[in-house]
Amino acid sequence: MPKPDGAGDVAQELFRGLAASYDRTVDYATFYQDRYWKRWVIEKVALSDGSLVLDIGCGTLLFEERLRRSGCRFVGLDVTLEMARMGWTKGLANVSLVINGNAETLPFPDETFDAAVSCYVPKYVSVPRLAGELARVVRRGARVVLYDFARPGGISAPLLEPYIQVGLRAIGLALRKTRNGAAFAFERLPQIVDGTSWDKQIVGAMEERGFETVATSRLTAGAVFAYCGRKR
Repeated sequence: MPKPDGAGDVAQELFRGLAASYDRTVDYATFYQDRYWKRWVIEKVALSDGSLVLDIGCGTLLFEERLRRSGCRFVGLDVTLEMARMGWTKGLANVSLVINGNAETLPFPDETFDAAVSCYVPKYVSVPRLAGELARVVRRGARVVLYDFARPGGISAPLLEPYIQVGLRAIGLALRKTRNGAAFAFERLPQIVDGTSWDKQIVGAMEERGFETVATSRLTAGAVFAYCGRKR
C-alpha cells in the first residue's frame, strides 16, 4: 500500500491504536447514532448497480458492510494503515481495493468514480483541498456525500457541549485506566471538534469547484453536519 504524506498526521496518531476495537467503539461513542448517519448517506448518494464508489476515510469498512447487497463496487482509502488493513481482512466481496492514503492528495486518475462518500474526515484536513480532489476524481453527475462532527450550535448546543467536552474526555480517561488503545482518540477529539469550522466552509468550497448542493443537514440535534452535492 502506498503511504500517505503530510495531511492526516493527527488522524493517524488518533486512530493507530483504535483499529482493533473501532467497530464497537464507534457505536458506543455515538450512542448508536452512527448507524443513522450512515443511513442518511445511503439515502442521499443514490447508488445504482455497478457504480464505482470511493470511500474516503473508510476505516474498517463499516459502510461497505452495510451495503453488501447494493450491487456497487467500493474502493476504500484510509490515512491509518492499521485501519485499512483491518478493513481488508474482512474480505468483503463488494470491495475492490483498500489503499493507505490521504484525502488531500487522492492517488486516483481524474473522473474515476461514480460517487464518493466520507465519514469523519473533513475536520482533519484542508476543506478546499478535499473539495478540489473530490471534484477531480468523480465523474460528471456524481454525488458526494459526507458527514463529520462539528461544533454544536443553536438551541441544542447546551446539551451537546457537555457530551463533547466532558463526556468524551471521561470515556478516554476510563479507557486509559484499562490500557485500551482508543483512550487517546477520545481525549483529543473534544479539542479537535472545538477547533474545526469545516461545516461553515464545505458548501462554498464544493460550489466553487463545480458542485451544486443537493442537501445539508445537522443530524442528531446538530452533533454532526452532513453534506450532499452533485458535480455539474
